[in-house]
Amino acid sequence: MLVTWLCAPGARAQPQLHAGIETSAGYREQAQPSPGRKPRRLPVSPSATGLCTEPLAGVAAPDAPHGVFVLQFPGNDLAPVTNYILHQPDVCGGDIFVVWSTVDQGGGHYNWSSVDNQITPWAQAGKKVNLIVWAVSDSATNTGTPNYVLNAPGYQSVSCPNRGTTASYPVYYTDVYKGYLKTFMQAVINRYGANSNVGYIRFGLSRGGEVFPTCLQQMETFSGFSTLAQFDTQWESYITEMTAFQKGLLSQIPNASSGHVVQLMAALDEFGSPAQNSVTDFEAKNAVSLGFGFGSQGLELSDYNAYHSGKPCGSDWCAMFKAYAGQVPLELQSVAASDPTNAAGGTGSMTVLLPFALSLHTQIFEVYIQDLQVAYDPTSKYYSQYGDAYRKAFDQVAQTVGFGSAK
Repeated sequence: MLVTWLCAPGARAQPQLHAGIETSAGYREQAQPSPGRKPRRLPVSPSATGLCTEPLAGVAAPDAPHGVFVLQFPGNDLAPVTNYILHQPDVCGGDIFVVWSTVDQGGGHYNWSSVDNQITPWAQAGKKVNLIVWAVSDSATNTGTPNYVLNAPGYQSVSCPNRGTTASYPVYYTDVYKGYLKTFMQAVINRYGANSNVGYIRFGLSRGGEVFPTCLQQMETFSGFSTLAQFDTQWESYITEMTAFQKGLLSQIPNASSGHVVQLMAALDEFGSPAQNSVTDFEAKNAVSLGFGFGSQGLELSDYNAYHSGKPCGSDWCAMFKAYAGQVPLELQSVAASDPTNAAGGTGSMTVLLPFALSLHTQIFEVYIQDLQVAYDPTSKYYSQYGDAYRKAFDQVAQTVGFGSAK
């Protein structure tokens, strides 16, 4: 994509998007270009072939999910989604969080109403949802793991400081925890693996929907490791086992005669000091070997700056996206809600992050509600000043990776 930098003297430069200029994905060649000229690429049309519910030629993985999906974190106020976001043509659907303790009642009994109720409005709008499974809540106190697991004989945990309190987390790779989690994984796949309303599922293998080993130092001590390299090997073994198990479940999905099977996704997370990019590179390679898509939930302005300085992005996602583009779907989520002012040291503005992500073949965008509010919700404090720029940025993404509905 061509980016023009416009700024007044002494002001911070801001990129301006130019729709229809050559990009790396999502564009079709113009027929019969002028002799001697490189064919100009035109945006995909918001027709049936440009919808994110359909395969889309030009993206990295045309048959896999693609587009902008709004993150519906547990506890979020969903009124802005209903009022301003749900029916936006540039929005392909929602990301719904499946919290283990909310669904699993113990004894093999499950209550899926919290998930099904969130799927319904998107399905009625003709759009998709994706499921992000939390086995451990992404909060200072773990409320995501069912009490029957926490109290099970042989369950083992470690504790460490977290956000002003002492937090306790499972030793993820111990047999008791893995066994219970595998049972829940099977229940999720059985329920939603062939659901035509669901695009992909990402199972969090640690806290939240990610694979970062919380209480790293304490887990090293628990396992008797004297070096970080020993833990790296343990963690890679755990990732390998749990992703292979997910892959095996796909062949056992009941009612898959419809021909629809969900896409499985994996996360990349660096850890340790120095950052263990060798582990994140392993996570990416492992995902590709299984046909999983993968991505990072840590996109921020520092990635943009690092990449343009020849340095690795967080979790090495930039290098991994370049290495595996075209083989599996690639996903990004910002580390937090964006900062429309694009202040140094912050998350960054979507007018910078989205074009950057597109240039590295991202086809799945997991977007905070607050960011879509900037573009579409007049009650957002940033709407009047930044709404137009954000709408143009999201529209450019839709031009490249698909529309949620025809305009």
